[in-house]
Amino acid sequence: MQQSTLDLGDSEPDPTLSVGELNARLRQAVQATFRDDVWVRGEVQGLKRVAAGHTYFSLVEKTGRGDRVHARLDVVLWRDDRRGVERALASVPGAELADDVEVRIRGRVELYAAGGRLQLRMTAIDPVFTVGGIAAARERVLRAVAADGLLDANARLPFPMVPLCVGVVTSRGSAAYHDFVHELERSGNAWRLVVVDVRVQGDGAARRMKWALGELARLAVDVVVLVRGGGSRADLAPFDTELVARAVATMPVPVLTGIGHETDRSVVDAVAYASFKTPTACAQELVRRVREFVARLDDASRRVTARARAGCALAARELDDVTRRVRRAAPGAAAAEAARLQRVEGRVEELGRRGTRDASRVLDDRERAVVAAGARRLERASLRLDAIEAGVLPLDPLRVLERGYTITRDTDGAVVKRVTGAKIGGTLVTQFADGRATSRVDAVTENS
Repeated sequence: MQQSTLDLGDSEPDPTLSVGELNARLRQAVQATFRDDVWVRGEVQGLKRVAAGHTYFSLVEKTGRGDRVHARLDVVLWRDDRRGVERALASVPGAELADDVEVRIRGRVELYAAGGRLQLRMTAIDPVFTVGGIAAARERVLRAVAADGLLDANARLPFPMVPLCVGVVTSRGSAAYHDFVHELERSGNAWRLVVVDVRVQGDGAARRMKWALGELARLAVDVVVLVRGGGSRADLAPFDTELVARAVATMPVPVLTGIGHETDRSVVDAVAYASFKTPTACAQELVRRVREFVARLDDASRRVTARARAGCALAARELDDVTRRVRRAAPGAAAAEAARLQRVEGRVEELGRRGTRDASRVLDDRERAVVAAGARRLERASLRLDAIEAGVLPLDPLRVLERGYTITRDTDGAVVKRVTGAKIGGTLVTQFADGRATSRVDAVTENS
């Protein structure tokens, strides 16, 4: 059997560190590099306060558009340091430590050896920067949205005439939801609500609202409302995000907001079709629009009904007048024309009944078309009546007699058309245009 031996010479193996030893060295290196506290700015995400009084969150730096995170740093605010931070925030109105708020904080960089995690132990905050950061972030988002032509994109959409199908983005159990729904129910209109139940504050609120708006964009709703109750400036921070602003601006239907704050106007308010101070005010606007439509519809119905009835009454009077003239015409022609007139009269009456019956269903934007159609029908009926009258009047015996002709009848009233119909010694009655003459037949002479 052959054996081989590896000759290591005098070299010693590289030292092997335990995890704890490596973390300890890293901690020493961090402490040596960062001997003093440092100021760091970024956006707060995932803020969580535990029962022991400590606060944990991440400070992130975003790049580009949307919520893409470029860098992240874990932060811990111990209970003893928290009191000083809260006093600093209270000294400047509107300054808060909350999700989606950009802050400038001071702390000690350290390595948490047990977890092998680099973190910042927060000790102070710049409240003035926090307030200014909120306004600056809002302006940045507005500029980005405006650069893409989306600032008034939703406001340019046509508003539905009867917005009864409403998509709602809010938390179903919130006071905002109940206030909005209660106001709609009081109106008595036949509303249909499509509610996407999401929390509109806290960590991830912006992403949840974007998803909810996307769901409603695929449904056949007339309008969408985005509502929530009042809250702190930090609670309303998701409504200033570019993520939600773009989702609202690109919706295919008008979006109304009722976010519940009076002093500040959020980015979402600026890009929506219309904004209102409260969810109740938002619902009142929808009720107002529906009632306005109903009022216009009732007015149009009354006007169309009145015009249809007036037109039919005029046509009926004209028909009655022509009928009287036709009945005085020659018997044979009168019968034929009377039948035709009855058909015309029946048609006109049917048009009148139909116009009256359908008037209640006429919409405001179709009123002129309906009235014009009725006017055209009445005009055609009038023209037809004129044509009938023109054909019947020449047959009127009175017109013939006025030209010098006469009509001769025997004592039985029968028209004597030939001389052979006149009996010697008989009596004849001659009809003139202005009266009658009675004569006795003394002689009869036929043409040779």
